[in-house]
Amino acid sequence: MTTKQIPAQKYFIYSTETTLPHVNAIAMREVEPLYVTATQLGLEAQGPLEFIYWNASGDPTKPFTLEIALPVNDVEVELPEKYTLTTHESFKAMAHVHHGDFSNIEPVYEVLFKELYGSGAKPTNQVREVYINWVNLTSAENVTEILLGIE
Repeated sequence: MTTKQIPAQKYFIYSTETTLPHVNAIAMREVEPLYVTATQLGLEAQGPLEFIYWNASGDPTKPFTLEIALPVNDVEVELPEKYTLTTHESFKAMAHVHHGDFSNIEPVYEVLFKELYGSGAKPTNQVREVYINWVNLTSAENVTEILLGIE
């Protein structure tokens, strides 16, 4: 893993409280409408879609906040009720690029957090998945950057 500074960015966001087992169903239901609505509002994507996990512990029974976040240009528009425009500040992260199947990602996260703790870094309450190339959950062509927020 490498350490990097992630710049501040404005996002068009669908946010919900959920648990890990429900993330895929939410993605299947909400990603396409998010893109359609962003286009209808005249927002321009400034990078790949991100899932931002706030206070996710890895425990499948514990709720956390999931943001399905599309980086967008810095404009103000009238938003439908279920979406927000938010600028997330710059943050420091340990980064890993995962290639391929994402259906069994838990062991990858276990290795990454073991490496994070082994380095002496302290995690924050933020984890991001940046979908650089996404085909479907099990595609060998997927490229996903995993960002573990650190202090």
